Amino acid sequence: MNQPSGDAARNEAARLADSPFHLLPGVLLDLAVEQLPIAEPLASLLRAQGITSVSALLSLPPAVFEPGAWLGPNGAADLRSALGRLLHGGLSQLAGSAQDAHGDDWSQLQGQLLASLSDEARPLLRSVLGLDGPAVSLADLVREGARDIRDLEAIFDAARSRLHERLPNLLCTLRHEIGMELQAFDGLVDGHHMALGSLLHAIARGAGDPRVALRLVAFCFPHDFHLHGDMLVGLSPRRFRRLVRQLRRLAQPHRLPLPINTLLEELNAEQVEAPRGLLVDILRRDLRIAIEITDEHGEVAIPDPRSAGARLADLLAEVGEPTTLEDLVFAYREHYRRASRASIEQRLRRDPMFLLVGPDRWSLRAWHQEELTAVMPLVDKVARRLCAEGGKQAIASLLDPDHGGERTVHLVLDRLAADPRVRLLGRGEACPATHTRSQVLERLMQDFKRAAGDVVQSMFVQNQPEPHRRLVQRLLQENRLFVVPSADRIDVLSNYPFNTERMQRLIALVAHQLDQRTGYAQATALKAAVDRTDLGGSWLTPTLLADILRRHGPFEVLPGELVGRAELGLGASLMRTVRQALREAGEPVSIDEILRARPELVEFGVCLSELLSSDPLVQTPDGAHFTLV
Repeated sequence: MNQPSGDAARNEAARLADSPFHLLPGVLLDLAVEQLPIAEPLASLLRAQGITSVSALLSLPPAVFEPGAWLGPNGAADLRSALGRLLHGGLSQLAGSAQDAHGDDWSQLQGQLLASLSDEARPLLRSVLGLDGPAVSLADLVREGARDIRDLEAIFDAARSRLHERLPNLLCTLRHEIGMELQAFDGLVDGHHMALGSLLHAIARGAGDPRVALRLVAFCFPHDFHLHGDMLVGLSPRRFRRLVRQLRRLAQPHRLPLPINTLLEELNAEQVEAPRGLLVDILRRDLRIAIEITDEHGEVAIPDPRSAGARLADLLAEVGEPTTLEDLVFAYREHYRRASRASIEQRLRRDPMFLLVGPDRWSLRAWHQEELTAVMPLVDKVARRLCAEGGKQAIASLLDPDHGGERTVHLVLDRLAADPRVRLLGRGEACPATHTRSQVLERLMQDFKRAAGDVVQSMFVQNQPEPHRRLVQRLLQENRLFVVPSADRIDVLSNYPFNTERMQRLIALVAHQLDQRTGYAQATALKAAVDRTDLGGSWLTPTLLADILRRHGPFEVLPGELVGRAELGLGASLMRTVRQALREAGEPVSIDEILRARPELVEFGVCLSELLSSDPLVQTPDGAHFTLV
C-alpha cells in the first residue's frame, strides 16, 4: 500500500488532527480501500479517483455523495455498510464483555442480598423478585395457602430490617438512583430506561428482567414507592390511592376537556402530591382519558376518543373468543370505571361489528364470515317458507332438525335481519314484511291524521286497547315519527318543518353550540341560537327542541331540559357525585343541603330532584329529602 511520505504525510497528519476524525486510530485511517468488504466495481471507482485509504475516503467532500455525483447516495450507503461490518466484530465483543460484567455484578449483589436473610425469608424474596419464575405478590402467597398474611408481613418486615442493617450503602445507592430516575421521568419509572452505569441498570441487565430492579426497590422501601403494573411509582400505595380518587372526582366527563395545568393546580390546592408524568399516566391507563396537545393550553385531558363499540371490540379481541354479556359488562367496568348492562347490550345489538352467536353470547362478526356465508342457503329457504306460510313464526321451528344448533339459529336470524322479505319480531320470531310499518304504528298514524294536530298524551294512551298500551307508550316516547311539543302533549314530526336536510343542519348547529359550552347547555339557550337561523321560530319551544334533539341526535336530555353530548354521560356522572354526597351525609338530606356539600352541582340543581326520584338506589320519605337505600 502506498503511504504518504515527507511533507505530504505531515500535511495529511495535520489536516486529520484538525478534523473530527483525529480520535480514530491510525490503524483504521491507514487501512487500504481494497481491504474493505465492498464490491469490486466500487473499489475500482475509488482507485480511479485516487482514493487508496480510509483516511482519504473520510476526506471526501459531502458533494460527492449527492445525487448525480460520481459516488452518489448508493456509494455512500455501500461504504457505510462496509465500515459497519468492519467494526461489528469488535463492538459485539465489547458489548458482550459489558454484559458479562453486569452479570458478575448482579451475581455478587444477589449473593449479598440473599446471604443477609434468614432461611425462611430467602425463598420468599426470590419469589417476590421473580428470580425463579413469574413474580408473585403477597396476596398470591396468601392464596397459595402456605402462610397467614400476618406471618408473611412479619417475615417481610424482618427481612427489610436485616437488609437495611447489613447493606446500608447498597440500599442508600438504590434509594438515590431511583430518586434520580423518578425526577428524570416525572414520578414513575419504567425498568427499560435505567441510566447506564447505574446499579439499577446492572441489576436489570444481569437479572435479564428489567422489572427485577423495580421489585427490589418496592420491596426495600414499601412506604415510599410501589409497583403499579410494570411501573414503579414515586408514591406510597396510600398516597397513590388518594391521588386516583381525587382525579376521578376532578376529571369527571362533564368537566372535560380540562388542561393538565388546571388539574395540577386543583390538586395542589387540596395538598395532593401529583408529579406531572404520573398524573398523565394515571389519566391514560387508569381513568382511560386521552391527552392531546393544544397551542393554547398545552396538554389537555379529553374524553377517550374511542367509541364504546371500539372499546367492546378491544375487550373481545383480548378474550379471543365469544363471550357472555355478563362477562363483557364486568370487563368494561374494570377497564373503563362504569357500564350499564342495558347500554352495553344496546351497543352490541346496534353495532354491526358484533354478532350474537348464542343465548346471551357475543362475538366479533369478523370471526364468523365463513359461517355466515355458509348459512345463506338456509336463510333463503327460511325466508321463502315464511313468506309462503305467513304470520308470526319461530325461526328455529322452520329449520330442519339436521341443521339445528343454537349457533346456526342465531346466524340465520342475523342474516334475516338484512333480508327485506322478513321482519324480525324479537325472541327468535319473525313475520313476512308485507307492510313498511307495523299494524300498531299504522293505526297510531291514522289516529293522528284524524286528530290533525297534537293530543294529550296521557288521555291518548288510556284510549288505546289494553294489550297495546305499553307498546304505544314506548312508541310515543322513543319513535322518531313523534315529538313532544309541550308537557303531556304528543304530535307527529311531519307537522313540523324538519326534512332530512334541515334536521342535519339543526344537529350540526347544536353540536357546535355545545362544543363552545363545555358540552352541555339549557334548551332555552340553544333555542336562542337556533332562532337566529331559518331553522327556528315561535313554534319551536324549548321542550320541542329538546325532544327532537333527544330522538334524532347524539345528545342526552336531562330533566329541566338540559341538553348534553351523549358521550359525556352527564346524567350518570351527576348521579355518582350525588350518591357520594348522600353516602357521606348518612341521613336524609334535601337538594339544598346536597348543593351546599357539593358546590360544583349548583348549575345542575334544576334536574337533581327528578334524577334522584328516578334512581332505584335512592329513596325519599317525603319527596324533599333523599337518602341511599
